[in-house]
Amino acid sequence: MGRTEHSNPAEPADPADPADRLGDEIVRAVIDGRPVRIVAVTTTAVAREAARRHQAGPAASIALARGLTAGLLLATLTKDDERVTLQVLGDGPLGGLTVDATAAGTARAYVKHPGVALAAASGARASLAAAVGRTGLVSVLRDVGLGETFSGRTSIASGEIDEDVERYLEASEQIVSAMACDATLAPDGTIAFAAGILIQALPGSDGAVRVAAARGLIADGEFLKALGGGPRDGAGVLGAVLGDQLGEIKILDRRPVRFDCPCSRARAGTSLALLGETELAAMILDDGRAEVTCNFCRAHYEFDEAALEIIRRETARPAGPPS
Repeated sequence: MGRTEHSNPAEPADPADPADRLGDEIVRAVIDGRPVRIVAVTTTAVAREAARRHQAGPAASIALARGLTAGLLLATLTKDDERVTLQVLGDGPLGGLTVDATAAGTARAYVKHPGVALAAASGARASLAAAVGRTGLVSVLRDVGLGETFSGRTSIASGEIDEDVERYLEASEQIVSAMACDATLAPDGTIAFAAGILIQALPGSDGAVRVAAARGLIADGEFLKALGGGPRDGAGVLGAVLGDQLGEIKILDRRPVRFDCPCSRARAGTSLALLGETELAAMILDDGRAEVTCNFCRAHYEFDEAALEIIRRETARPAGPPS
């Protein structure tokens, strides 16, 4: 594992931006007296940070925004300590999207090829089908704590990420759902605003009719049109998109959202240990150093010959208690 080159990320977004002042958040709600639950999330700062760290082009920036938003929406459906890994692995030039999100409101993501030179429309819903691809898989892994995990997958149908995740929810988890996740771009190609909404029928209920009505309010670019391009908080998204058309919205809770990557030098060292004693010994002889780069946040961890030798010795140590 030799040295890899990585240029410095772009400067962060201007904190004076109205969308930044509002702050990203998740809002969970229900329709009063109706068997429908709703989650709205704003992800402008999170999407900007992911795009900045990966030096993403317009298509990749929108893919990261939609993916982060969808992942956060998925992570709010069961237990409060749930972690969700969402992968959209298509045959397009982006090469796949991976999102890691938690019910606590933390999220991180990456695309395999963030610099793909594909144009994305400004101010309107951009099609990502050519970038993501129309053949591949949507995979979701839910870790609900205490070693309990659930997974499912469906095939990609449109390549628009939110549409494919909505299809996953209905086909794999069998929950009647309507989802929209989107972002707009500023003239300089950075994320201007990112948000999403998920409406679901409660299990065993007759809420499917209202979810179908909600789908008509958010599908085919109607979600972005309703938002009008302006920055809003989570409650503002609910009001602008749904109003009282499904009934009175009752907010249950709100929580902040932030970009977070738990990688560390210790974890990077653990990943090197997985290479095994033989490969570590060869690395010490050939290069005398190694560098590990986190896929999610692009942090670099360097290990010199002495550090590699310590890892090699730990790897070679017999397992179990001494005899």
